[in-house]
Amino acid sequence: MFYLFSQYFMIFLIASIIGYFIEIIFCSIQNKKIILNRGFLIGPYIPIYGAGTILVATFLYKYRHDPFVFFWMTVILCSFIEYITSYIMEKIFKVRWWDYSKESFNLNGRICLQNSMIFGIAGLIVIYTIYPFICDFLSLINKNVLEVIASILFIIFIADLSFTTITLINVRSNLIKFQGQDATEAAREEVLKAIRKQNFFVIRLLKAFPHSDQINRKEFKIFKEEVIEYRNRMREKNIFKK
Repeated sequence: MFYLFSQYFMIFLIASIIGYFIEIIFCSIQNKKIILNRGFLIGPYIPIYGAGTILVATFLYKYRHDPFVFFWMTVILCSFIEYITSYIMEKIFKVRWWDYSKESFNLNGRICLQNSMIFGIAGLIVIYTIYPFICDFLSLINKNVLEVIASILFIIFIADLSFTTITLINVRSNLIKFQGQDATEAAREEVLKAIRKQNFFVIRLLKAFPHSDQINRKEFKIFKEEVIEYRNRMREKNIFKK
């Protein structure tokens, strides 16, 4: 049972890492500059890709012999995952991490036709090439060794997920405190207190999601400016590397 869990977790993690680098390439091309920060976790992985791979492999693998049916089933499943993920993250953190409102044929800005089609194509690539390759690769690793590796990586992943979630909640709390208000000196001090405690993670999150809807709000722009101002001050004191 534990060996099976180890296999599934490793598939999840490897797919999440592949998704991370795909996003880096796609976003770098789209923005015409190198973008290294993607996803909301500290590590180089985006869980939604891993979760999508596991769900597609679990529930849709039986349709692999009919590419047409498999394609559309993947479109529906992955679009559903993206919509639910967007909804839950917005409810928890009060921030919409992506918004497709400007894209054609979108649903509440959470999913859009273009991305859904990409999911379908990606699903075909995954199920016919990447997934079999990962499974074959994992089968070459000794059972006990795989369990040890999976256990260590699982602990690291959970620690990352927990710490980042706490950071996000703290950022949300600080935003709520002065949301819709003028940036008074007291508000600035409150923000700086949060930055001093978690400056690295706040800055990374701002870089990872530069187009979140919060950035379009006056109070969040002020928050972002305070982050940058504090970081520059720390650089002058050689606290942060340039």
